[in-house]
Amino acid sequence: MKIALLNPPTPDNKKFIREGRCTQEQGVWATLWPPVSLATIGAVLEQDGHEVRVLDCAAAGIPWSGLGAEITRSAPRLIIWSTGTPSIHNDLSLAAFIKEIDPAITTAVFGTHVTALDRQCLEQFPALDIIVRNEPEMTARELARSLQDGTPCAGIPGVTARSAAGEIIASPPRPFIEDLDTLPFPAWHLLDNTLYRLPFREEPFLIVAPLRGCPFNCSFCTCQTYYGKKLRKRSIRRVIQEIEYDMKQFGVRNFFIWAETFVVDKRYVEELCREIIHSGLKISWTCNSRVDTVDASLLQLMAQAGCWMISFGIESAEQKVLDGVDKGTTVEQACAAVAAARGAGIKTVGHFILGLPGETRESLDRTIAYASALGLDLAQFYCAVPFPGSRLYEKALQEKWLKDTDFSHFNQDSAIMELPTISVADVNRYRARAYRSFYFNIKNSYRLLKLMGVKDIGKTLRTALDFLGWTK
Repeated sequence: MKIALLNPPTPDNKKFIREGRCTQEQGVWATLWPPVSLATIGAVLEQDGHEVRVLDCAAAGIPWSGLGAEITRSAPRLIIWSTGTPSIHNDLSLAAFIKEIDPAITTAVFGTHVTALDRQCLEQFPALDIIVRNEPEMTARELARSLQDGTPCAGIPGVTARSAAGEIIASPPRPFIEDLDTLPFPAWHLLDNTLYRLPFREEPFLIVAPLRGCPFNCSFCTCQTYYGKKLRKRSIRRVIQEIEYDMKQFGVRNFFIWAETFVVDKRYVEELCREIIHSGLKISWTCNSRVDTVDASLLQLMAQAGCWMISFGIESAEQKVLDGVDKGTTVEQACAAVAAARGAGIKTVGHFILGLPGETRESLDRTIAYASALGLDLAQFYCAVPFPGSRLYEKALQEKWLKDTDFSHFNQDSAIMELPTISVADVNRYRARAYRSFYFNIKNSYRLLKLMGVKDIGKTLRTALDFLGWTK
């Protein structure tokens, strides 16, 4: 059966990342990620003998018209695509566009937003046939088999669909994949891998995902909606085999080790790093971590294994704010983690969320000063957004913090919650101030210029000014 998998286009040609909990427009310092969920679904479907095509419309710059031409040409029977909250109306409107081309095509979507609001999405978009909830690969496989066999889809675990009578039916949840080694390697051959380049280095890279699930309880995060709470690990042997395969098959040596929190099981990370070193793999990689799961010796080992940059979810310098969202970390742990990473020679990125419950002007003042003083190489400042699928979303509805329920405004570049302690306008002003304070700090600017390289100074300055709105 012919099947198409999509990271869909947007009418304004914005480039969106739609990957698990990360559903956002491409960031200023960021790059588009290779769509690992689509590539893994593609590999699973290819195992069953299907003819699969993956189109990352965002990365390839394919507009709706170009996608329409491709659908007409290739005539798939099933189209599955990823979705994100800020682009959800656009993403789900794609179903009607596809049905106009060929009403016989089955339309299906996956992602955290549609998992959390599955019934609402099907009610509002009648051309959409099926929602794949939570982890998508095995449900997509069973969906394709069902269509090929001509059996009803509504009873497949992990699916929300319409019955023959038009009733919306949510089947029982599908258990998360216990043995991740049973998954094939992502089918990167289905994508144009030259489209994905590391920021600053401009070198090609791929994603390797050794873990799934997150045991932590941050109320603002949707990761458990996608991969669940239980930590599941691939075998070290299988991860090493995938890295070796990607290096040989695609000629890459740069990797983003992608997980909800990569450094959560220290022993696992130590074993992986030692095996990378023992195998003689000359690779360069980045990852993410909480600030309370690393120490100096582990970071030294990670650096020896090729880790050159690590991202920390720091969020705030106000302990009451951290405690209020069940972050489970302390301000002091963030200081220690950044210092230890720098001591190991690893570049650091700090992620801060402004406007979380309990935020005040005074706490934002402290967070801005704290971010500039930490010694980070890069900092990202987001506005707190209560994405569907998070506990913060339910809290925001309950407390009536949301004056605007248009999901296209659920974008981390702009505040949306009117809290009793701080206004939307104040959070937005403080975010602009945070970027100015961090990147116009002499020490931070020097670190950034070293990271970018002399040849990129002009590009860096233009990017920063554009981000701050000073070139508009």
